[in-house]
Amino acid sequence: MAFVEWLVHETSLHSLFTHGTRDIYIILLSRFLRMYAYGGAALVLGIYLYTAGNSGIQIGTFMSLTLLGDAAISYLLTMMADKIGRRRVLRVGSLLMTLAGTVFAFSSNYWVLLFAAVLGVISPGAHEVGPFRAVEESTLAQLTPIEARTDVYAWFAVTSTLGMSLGLCVSGWITYLLRTYVGWGWKDTATYQPIFGIYAIVGLIKFCLTFLLSERCEADYDRQTEIDVQEEQATTPLMSEHRRTSYTGKAHKVTARVRQMGSTVQTKLSPESRTILIKLCFLFAINSFASGMLPVTLMSWYANWRYRWFLTSRLGYTMALVWLVASVANLFSASVARRLGLVRAMVFTHLPNAIFLAFIPLAPTWWLMAILLLASSAFGSMDQAPRSAFVAAVFLPSERTAVMGTLNLVRTLAAAGGPLVTGYFHEHKMWGVVFVISAALKIAYDAGLLVMFLHTKLPESQRRGGNTTVADVDVGILLSESLAPPEAFESFGDEDEYERGSLGGSSKASYEHIEEV
Repeated sequence: MAFVEWLVHETSLHSLFTHGTRDIYIILLSRFLRMYAYGGAALVLGIYLYTAGNSGIQIGTFMSLTLLGDAAISYLLTMMADKIGRRRVLRVGSLLMTLAGTVFAFSSNYWVLLFAAVLGVISPGAHEVGPFRAVEESTLAQLTPIEARTDVYAWFAVTSTLGMSLGLCVSGWITYLLRTYVGWGWKDTATYQPIFGIYAIVGLIKFCLTFLLSERCEADYDRQTEIDVQEEQATTPLMSEHRRTSYTGKAHKVTARVRQMGSTVQTKLSPESRTILIKLCFLFAINSFASGMLPVTLMSWYANWRYRWFLTSRLGYTMALVWLVASVANLFSASVARRLGLVRAMVFTHLPNAIFLAFIPLAPTWWLMAILLLASSAFGSMDQAPRSAFVAAVFLPSERTAVMGTLNLVRTLAAAGGPLVTGYFHEHKMWGVVFVISAALKIAYDAGLLVMFLHTKLPESQRRGGNTTVADVDVGILLSESLAPPEAFESFGDEDEYERGSLGGSSKASYEHIEEV
């Protein structure tokens, strides 16, 4: 029994059960389905393009242009999300997934596929594309208390890797069935087109799920009005039906007014936030370019090129196991962050990933290469939850959606250059160079995080007058039940009044408690 309690706590299940809502569960399910589709398509995309008669340079160019198209559309939708509605943006993104998947399921023409990939949403590397991630992460930060945010983000990462693992496994199984019982060979493009049909269907399912999300997901949702209505109804149980209806109607009018005001407000970053964003863009660009050189799509292509006897189905099962290991590792990422702090957890889990990656081309056998892939994946995915919580911690709630959209744009643009480099080295039979460059850039990214952000102050320390930094997050800050979320001190209208103590009594006590922790 004690072991079960320990496991529930260490895997962050307690936070998910305690603070989980219908909206949070729908977002997690939506991401699981999306990454299932991304994983399935990633296994066969490179091979599909190769069997269609395209060269390494053409395949690399295809993936780079696809990422650029996704970046432009995603950034536009993300920046509009808080104004036109987050749920509407998620619906548009889901329909773009369906569009791209449908075209890939019925055509193998290079230019038609490129057109659909650029204008639609197709993942060329089993990583996040489209407007989904930024909107969902910002929504989760809004729906989740600060003390449970890293735990929820850990499960947000777990659903990603689990979905990808299942997608890779099912994709490999489908290609095996088509080759064994239908008679289609691995050089037949029809063997891989059903995978993209499933991709399109997942887009439709995601589209339907967005209609189950509540208004609480929107950036301009007026929580105070809801609280006032609940308190009024609780304290006056004998209220007449007419008065209750009148009060509720008034609340809806206030909510509509708040939304109208919110839609006209432009997101502005403070000078401190702007400096942090520039640093993060630089570092995330380095890491994304390195990851873009070796996504799952190109990794499976590399394995097929190196071990020509290896069936796509077996490769799918192996890559599925790789991401399953990553899922298990992600379960404990929040636990690691609680002990090391967000920045140290990001660095010390990501650094081994780069080291194992550098040794993959030196593996003399497939099984040794698979072991290195497993080790690299186990460590490489553990930084996702701390990274998401880190971004949510160092920016104010009003800045999050725009910031996360900007970071996703930078990551996607940087990753777009990776396939071009890989395609070039493939043509010159120099795959080993790709792994070395990617590993070196990842190490540089980790070193940059330590140097630039280990002692960065949280926004709330400016209000509280303390020295709280991101290195302390999850050690004391995020675990403090008495700590008010960032939304609380955004409502302070007069800092002088706060300094005089008229607003600072309870907050000051909270901060003293944090220092004791």
